Amino acid sequence: MSTLQDLPTLDQLLIDGGDARLILQADGTNKYGCAAVPLNAHDAMYAFSSATASSISAPAYAAATRTYTRLQQSEQDAYACYANELNEVRQELKQLCGLEQRKDVDIIFAASGTDLHLIAAQLCTNFSSARTLVIMADANETGSAVPSALTARHFSERTALGEQVNAGSHIAQAKEVDIVSISLRQPDGTVRDSQDVDREVEALTQQAIHCGQAVMLILMDVSKTGMMAPSLSIVIQLRARYPQLQVMVDACQFRLSNASLQAYLDQGYMVAMTGSKFLCGPSFSGALFLPHTMQAGFKAISLPASLNAYSSRADWPSDWAGAQGLPARPNCGLLLRWVAALEELRAFRALPDAAILGFIQQFQLAVYDYFSSHSSLALLTVAAPDRSAIMTGQGWDCYATIFSFVLMSTATSISGKAQPYSHDDTVAIYRHLQKEKGMQLGQPVTCGIHHGKPISALRLCLGARQIVAAVQKNQASTIIAAALQVLDEVQRQMLRQ
Repeated sequence: MSTLQDLPTLDQLLIDGGDARLILQADGTNKYGCAAVPLNAHDAMYAFSSATASSISAPAYAAATRTYTRLQQSEQDAYACYANELNEVRQELKQLCGLEQRKDVDIIFAASGTDLHLIAAQLCTNFSSARTLVIMADANETGSAVPSALTARHFSERTALGEQVNAGSHIAQAKEVDIVSISLRQPDGTVRDSQDVDREVEALTQQAIHCGQAVMLILMDVSKTGMMAPSLSIVIQLRARYPQLQVMVDACQFRLSNASLQAYLDQGYMVAMTGSKFLCGPSFSGALFLPHTMQAGFKAISLPASLNAYSSRADWPSDWAGAQGLPARPNCGLLLRWVAALEELRAFRALPDAAILGFIQQFQLAVYDYFSSHSSLALLTVAAPDRSAIMTGQGWDCYATIFSFVLMSTATSISGKAQPYSHDDTVAIYRHLQKEKGMQLGQPVTCGIHHGKPISALRLCLGARQIVAAVQKNQASTIIAAALQVLDEVQRQMLRQ
């Protein structure tokens, strides 16, 4: 019997059980500039990067330490211990999402949002005998590795269960999947008309189904820059017209209230979430919520061997017969990162909705006022998420918590208009803030082309951790001041370039 008494250290496990993006660089941070240990007080105050990733907080690290100690002391079989602990996480996650009474909702865990896309696509394509077409929003707005995952290609050199693979190569024994990506922006970066996006999605869905294909449609809520697409109304219309249409809500940012999550599940959509974005948990913790209407078809599917390098049997609900062929291997890194994320979620869910909404509005107003008076930072405006087609009322998740902006040169062109910074210059400022100033923004997102070269937006992100501090610790003014100081520092670096 293999036990967990000879575990690697906690710090090692927090960067294990995911792909190569978790590997620490020489400075002790991962690809996203985040550490596997809590930040000092200064750097924690200026961490506004939750749309990309966050370093673990002290309370979350303490929660992970408690579980780690329990794993070390357990005399159970290693896999059985992992399965029991992960099921406890599953039950608490359901409870914190208001689903504790919903026996009709299951949760599948995975290392990342990218892994969730791989799993969802393989579920859909193995459910149908027809070749599957996945319709998704532009990868710039979701994740560069997502198209590879959806089309059953390895998206890193290392899988969640530690196998070395060739990134970009086809995953052995996985079914082929077709994919089409819908642009959400015009070439110059402005947002496309939502009706045009909807018409394109409708035409692609209709054509594919009429040609005998199965279709998986991904509804993004919300994207890297805060967009929602396609509209809920067109998704509902298409599902009514084509009941066989499979829908996944990409809510990997977790900028979603309990009411919105439940409304999506009531529609029969699967919902992908992660604990490492809005919640500010450590990088790499994914969960796929599945309503009863989807489980009925998916539960008995024999999962393809292609998932063996990515998914443990315990990551799936115990009554999914099709998961019995997956390896009985513990992924303690995934478990501990979810334990850390739950610590953040637990604190956030303890707040009154009115207090959450009040601070978000206060923060939003201060940020909008700042951008309106600083022309060198051009805010990318996006429509607020509209879920009125499936629910009444507006919660905190209808307000912006991601503020994307393009750096504009003070030098003018012949036309007399300020010009956007290039992608490379934007990245240079982003990295300088992170490395030299201890200030974190969301990674630059490519959002358009200017004179044949890509331009990118930085992102000031409000996460659950800041909202908890603002409400529980009366730090609202301090957090807003810190956010504006980060924007001030961006402008100082622009002047020095």
